Amino acid sequence: MTSLSREWTYERGSDGRRHKVETFRFDSRAMKNPLRDAVLAAGWTWRGVMRKL
Repeated sequence: MTSLSREWTYERGSDGRRHKVETFRFDSRAMKNPLRDAVLAAGWTWRGVMRKL
C-alpha cells in the first residue's frame, strides 16, 4: 500500500503575483527500500503484504 501526501501554500513572487509553492511532500514508496534493507541487514525476513480493497 502506498501513501502520498502533499501540502502547498501561496506566496507572492517577485512579479507581485501569487504562486502555489509545495511546502511538504511524503511518499511512502521512498521509504520501502531503506526499510527493507535495514530489516534484512538485521537478519530478519522481509515479507510483502498484498491487500485487496
